[in-house]
Amino acid sequence: MRVGLPRASFDFTLTHPPTMARALRPLVLVALFAACKAEPRSARGPAAPSPEALRWIEEGRTLLDQERPAEAEALFARAVADSESLETRTWLLRSWMDQGRSNDTLDALDALDKAGEKGPDMTYLYGMAFARRAEGLIADGVTDSSIQLNFIDAADLLKQALDADGTRYRDAYAALARSAWFNQDLATARWAADQAVIAYPANAEAWLTRGRVAMSQFVTAQGEGAPEADALWQDATTSLERSVELFGTPSAPAKAASLSAAATELGHAYLWKQAAARATEAYAIAMAWGPDSFDFGQVQGLLRGAAKDPEGRPTGFRAALEDGYARLAERTPAMDAKAAALCWWLGWARFVDADWDGCEQAFQRALELEPTLANSWFYIALARQYRKDSEGALAAMHAGWDSEPAAIVAVASASGGSLRAFENLTGWCADNDKNLEGAFLSEILTQAFPDEPRHWNNLGLFLRDEGERLEIEAYKNKTPEPDPALLDDLYGRALKAYERALELHPDDPQLINDTALMLHYHFETDKAEVEAMYHRAIELLEAQLASSDLSEDDRARFETTKKDVAKNLEWLLDPEKAKRDAEEAAAKEAAAEAEAKAHPEATDEAAPEPEAKTEPEGG
Repeated sequence: MRVGLPRASFDFTLTHPPTMARALRPLVLVALFAACKAEPRSARGPAAPSPEALRWIEEGRTLLDQERPAEAEALFARAVADSESLETRTWLLRSWMDQGRSNDTLDALDALDKAGEKGPDMTYLYGMAFARRAEGLIADGVTDSSIQLNFIDAADLLKQALDADGTRYRDAYAALARSAWFNQDLATARWAADQAVIAYPANAEAWLTRGRVAMSQFVTAQGEGAPEADALWQDATTSLERSVELFGTPSAPAKAASLSAAATELGHAYLWKQAAARATEAYAIAMAWGPDSFDFGQVQGLLRGAAKDPEGRPTGFRAALEDGYARLAERTPAMDAKAAALCWWLGWARFVDADWDGCEQAFQRALELEPTLANSWFYIALARQYRKDSEGALAAMHAGWDSEPAAIVAVASASGGSLRAFENLTGWCADNDKNLEGAFLSEILTQAFPDEPRHWNNLGLFLRDEGERLEIEAYKNKTPEPDPALLDDLYGRALKAYERALELHPDDPQLINDTALMLHYHFETDKAEVEAMYHRAIELLEAQLASSDLSEDDRARFETTKKDVAKNLEWLLDPEKAKRDAEEAAAKEAAAEAEAKAHPEATDEAAPEPEAKTEPEGG
């Protein structure tokens, strides 16, 4: 750049053709660029604007201050038509900036620069253009060094222009404050911010900038233990409060986003002084006006453990969400997809507070606004399970899985203590012979926790039980045997699940027994291999039972498992004897039950447990 600092090397190619709102704009552009390509002003002499042109410029600047740049442009274009001077062209280009035409502005400025135009107007225009360019890059999500380079150029040039004429370029104070603040030149930023609110005392954006700058100064002073820290905090909160007040109830999306930002900054400021109730209210305002951009996760952490207000005002994350939702619903009852995140977080906060009905209502609202929020179904399912609606819980879990399986797996893997309800639902499936539903839930857990053997074992058990249930029902009802392909699928998946569990924990005797059992009863497997697995399980169990510090519960469990393995081994080696033993045990059990019915007065004594079962032991 030939004015002040070297211009950063960027491609300023026009990517979006400018919209010509008025018929005269093409003529103005042609005239402007033609003038830029003409000989320098010094050679042809300046064309002084007429009094009428100067009046149009002042009226146009008033419109710019009122944020009506398109109307201002029309007046500036008339001034340029009256006098093709830099004085008139300056404000035409300035109106372009407020309409998002930074590339057009920079192209025109380069043309003017090549034509020999110099002076404070050019410095001012370049500085404003670079500031807008940097802010545009931020809005577009750019994160490289180009933002800082543009702000550095902007700050240097705007400071030069304001030093030359602070009244003429008064709208540059806010831009300088933002540019210097970004580069952490807080002294310059504060000076410019103070001047901005003096020049525009009713401008909400100017007060927001002053609040941000003062807050940065406070944080620095607080860290250094400087005595002025409290005064700086007061400056920051006062400025941010004024900004929120001036924004009022904006209708333009950009202003609503700025109001949300101001309220968020105000909430952060309040928390520095443990003013939790005020912070809660400020965050609620921010949520209501910018629900699609608000950082709910950050504020949830900031408000965690917020102290109760001595005056009884609500504090905390849920209180902010409830208030924010109410404000948003009052303003826009229908809402739209932008409110989905607010509804989701409200559901989550209610879930944490065990408000199961409110939780489901909020998550259902989130899904209405944004159906892709599939993990909402996970929390709906758990809320229903906590309400003892297990059928409804399964329906919700299936809805989430059908919508986006990966989302359900992800939320399950991060659910922590809430998985208790999930596992209670799995247990309900086991108690009610809903084997396929139990397998569905277990499969979710195997994907969420692929290195946890227990979930693989449960998956294998549910699949095996379903296959055996089908076979037993067909036998009892004397109906055709189940579809062989279906049984092959169930038992094949069950075996893979057991083998995965055993791979993760190869010395678990229960897993060895369960895997051997599958090979023994449902697959054509070498008898010696299965026998070796049963012996290995017994060997491990005996080693565990030999431990002197084994708890009573573990000892009882291991002894039961050892009996199960021994019985399965007997069925493998001598199935006829095992069958006779099972029949005798079943007969004894039936006789005991008949005796108990015939003599109910003798039922005080505990009935002996059966010594054998007519089906494999394990799982």
